[in-house]
Amino acid sequence: MDGDQYPELHGGPALTLRSILVLLALPFSLPGPTAAQEVEWERPISRGIRHVLDFYYNRALHSTFSMTHCSPDTGDRCFGGDHEDRRCRMVPECRPEFIVEDFLMDVKKAATNRPGDAHTISQAVYAFARLGRHLSALDIAHSCEAARWWCDLVLGMAHQRAGREDQAEVHFRAGLEGADEKLACKLTAVDELLDEFDKRIYEGMTCAQRMDFAETFWWVSDPMLSIPGNDRWAEHINRRFELLLHTRLVQETRTDIEGSRGAFTNLHRDYHETHVVRRGFEDSWSLARDMFKSWTSMEAARFRFIPVASISWGFDSLRYEINATEHTEGYTPTDYGPFWDLPAQFARFKDGSSAVVAAAAQLDDAPLDPSGARFFASPGPGGLPTILGPVEGETRPSFSTEVPSIPLLMGIEAMDDRGTVARVRQGLQPLEEGTVTLSDLLLVEPGGVDLPKDREEAVATMLGKTTIERGDEMVVFWEVYGMAPGSPMEISISIAGRVEGLITRIRRALGVRPRTPAPVLTWSERAVGRTHPMAVGIDIGTLEDGVYDLNIAVGDLYGDKGAAVRRFEVDRR
Repeated sequence: MDGDQYPELHGGPALTLRSILVLLALPFSLPGPTAAQEVEWERPISRGIRHVLDFYYNRALHSTFSMTHCSPDTGDRCFGGDHEDRRCRMVPECRPEFIVEDFLMDVKKAATNRPGDAHTISQAVYAFARLGRHLSALDIAHSCEAARWWCDLVLGMAHQRAGREDQAEVHFRAGLEGADEKLACKLTAVDELLDEFDKRIYEGMTCAQRMDFAETFWWVSDPMLSIPGNDRWAEHINRRFELLLHTRLVQETRTDIEGSRGAFTNLHRDYHETHVVRRGFEDSWSLARDMFKSWTSMEAARFRFIPVASISWGFDSLRYEINATEHTEGYTPTDYGPFWDLPAQFARFKDGSSAVVAAAAQLDDAPLDPSGARFFASPGPGGLPTILGPVEGETRPSFSTEVPSIPLLMGIEAMDDRGTVARVRQGLQPLEEGTVTLSDLLLVEPGGVDLPKDREEAVATMLGKTTIERGDEMVVFWEVYGMAPGSPMEISISIAGRVEGLITRIRRALGVRPRTPAPVLTWSERAVGRTHPMAVGIDIGTLEDGVYDLNIAVGDLYGDKGAAVRRFEVDRR
């Protein structure tokens, strides 16, 4: 027994592909095959290991069915700790420990006798790894004498199962470089994780285009951009590679998803593969009204890291909902977590020909111990990110920095000594250029009669969220670009309601509180320079709880106009 775990945080080489907006327009840079096909990975597995697997998985179980549910969420050890033993629906075990140990001894002997046989060595490592014998799995993986790239994939699997995601990522990338294109495309496929819009685009791509798309997909789906490497990507490749081994095992033992003898059906392949890619292999089950259901646990698939909206719509559409559901993609990191969504505010400005971004977050909205927050702006999978911080001891840390004028993935992340993580992530396009251009609208803390006179003062007092929870005044700061000094400007401000709170809607339905029309305020003033800072205080005392859009437009004498919108929420409950 050597179920040792490794506590190190993951790390690894940076990803190596371009920004999403040039995804389909530029040549594809994922490393191509560097060696000829040396592993017949689609052929049946060899007789020796096939006999061991067939004898073990088709022998009688130790006891009879007696449970109606099993979940690691409540501390259960389901399927006897072996998801390939899907007939096993007893707790705590289905097979005596000596039977399991005899099976592992036979598997190891087969691998020792045929270290150059790709299927034998991989099935042996797969068996030891999924049964928690991580040190033995690594020892067998290191004895692999098959094609080097195949051995790298096997080593990646052993490291990933042992919780060494950094090493797994290194081996998986090396293995994919040497694999034939068909296998590399299969292992990197992400179609089960895409929304319908992205999936339609993805299905029309060539294999090389799909691999390039996948690199961008995992860039925006990396759980922590402030930590080197991408453990979620490594988990995805591992799930895919283990599915390859699972397919061979099921074919050779003739056990389908329910464990009965029969053909390896399309129902098994399609249903099972989709769920494994999204949530990992089965770790739980329930039986109700004669219906058997797997994947009822949230233990191994608690968090959803892929964007909710289509990434093909552009950076401005990126949205995240960190808590997974039973029917979505899910993954639980081994070395850090749990995760909390962090409220924040981002704003774009110009400084001459340079782009500037301001950001702030509200750390005390997440249950972290005192922790430093880091800001990052990532220009793409292969780009060098801008990282600021950590800012220590601030419940509302703010950042301001010059960034490239290109689409960027912005974020603020904080992790305390317990590993608890709070993060926020947002995609930002460059400001639209025009004769008259406005910065983003920045919500700042009301400070009595004094409004911020410049960007530095505004960033120092910017809100860490876009929700107004108290008071009847909202202060907003912005900059106007492109006006000649002394030229007249026409400014207009309006507020449009979008979504109201439930209490407000009930009051209105009962006729308790009438709708208040949103006024439009206009005035004129002269520009002080090519960059004109502005700040106003807005009375929101009559606004009911709900979500609104603050609209500001600035025009010149010739009809050219710039506009900006800031969505905010009023929630005084």
